[in-house]
Amino acid sequence: MSEILSQSEIDELLSALMTGSSETDEKSGDASASLKVKDYDFRTANRFPKEQMRTFHVVFETYSQLLSNSLSSILRLSCETEILSIEECSYSEFNNSLPAPVVLAVMLAPPLHGTLLIQMSPEFAYMLISRLFGGGTTGENSKQFTEIELALVERVLRQQCAVFDEAWDKVISLSTQIDRIETSSQFAQITAPNEPVAVVIINITMGEDSGLMSICIPHTAIEPVAQQLNTRMWFSSDLRDDGKNEERLASLTGMLMHTPTPLTAYFGQTGATISDIMNLQIGDVIRLDHPVDEPLTIKVQHIPKFRATVGTFGQKYAMQIIDILQEEEEEAENESITR
Repeated sequence: MSEILSQSEIDELLSALMTGSSETDEKSGDASASLKVKDYDFRTANRFPKEQMRTFHVVFETYSQLLSNSLSSILRLSCETEILSIEECSYSEFNNSLPAPVVLAVMLAPPLHGTLLIQMSPEFAYMLISRLFGGGTTGENSKQFTEIELALVERVLRQQCAVFDEAWDKVISLSTQIDRIETSSQFAQITAPNEPVAVVIINITMGEDSGLMSICIPHTAIEPVAQQLNTRMWFSSDLRDDGKNEERLASLTGMLMHTPTPLTAYFGQTGATISDIMNLQIGDVIRLDHPVDEPLTIKVQHIPKFRATVGTFGQKYAMQIIDILQEEEEEAENESITR
């Protein structure tokens, strides 16, 4: 996108060529150039704050990695992805830069307002189609896509909706779905021509071939969630407060409370020779080096937690807890048992 001139820059260049001011500027040198004043066009003012652009960088770096894994799994081929740029421009500039033919996926992603646009370059689209049809050459990139090829690309893009949602999950929960597939930008006018958009350009490499995929996000789409696209708010407790946090906490607490955990009671250590152990028979009695009035140690997952005495409850043996071990006592108890 950085190589494409805006309409105002094109008009200024044509005006300079008509008046011959370009030659005058070259002769004037650096001194006169430093005094030149450039008119400010309020229509091209940045509408995406730096914090939102940083959020886009973080989200789409994650999306790039997930997309690489997903495509590698689908195509059974090592795919590498790289974020080339994330820039702001007008929708008309993005639209004018689209190649022909092109694959455009109009995407709904509530709670984002309106629609987003995914653009696949002909090179990437034919790489994808060729691989799914068995490999070989990518063919002629200038021919129009057939209905079968578009249906195949649409199926792959629908599978990537879950990847897109997962990349955004740290910021906001999305529910992405493909609305339709177009091959002409005239039928994919998702916003006004002068509306600012954020364009993410991803380079995808499969073997020796590579192609581009772009994601166009209009400024109006992120207005409902603009406050959440701030990296400083990610760790705020109110970031994802959708009224269900207490319900989730209660559910997790209930599940945790009903999780079974083994308890083990340990007597004091008793020494024996190898020959004694080899000669043990059914009915033999092992004398324990543990006084009767000394409490036993109860461990939870190999961590000493309680002291208890032995007793009976009905027809079964039981342990009665008489003390709760603190952290320092737990460490000392572990050392004594180890010795």
